[in-house]
Amino acid sequence: MAQAEKTKEIITFGELLERWKKEGREEGKREGIEEGKRGGQFLERRKMAQKMANAGLDIETIISLTGFSEDEIKQILKEG
Repeated sequence: MAQAEKTKEIITFGELLERWKKEGREEGKREGIEEGKRGGQFLERRKMAQKMANAGLDIETIISLTGFSEDEIKQILKEG
């Protein structure tokens, strides 16, 4: 069986720089999407904490269900 020939790709510095830019943009997009998801989840948890408080749940229960600290819950309720 014939051994495959290895080829070396020769590129200019400018081409290499463009590749790095493209890779950086793609990584930035992925990070931005993940950050957006986390932000959306945070806002949803805040809404749920407000709804729980409006339904009459005590702060300790809201803390245990949302994962927010007592200070965070108090701030959320203050902002209403």
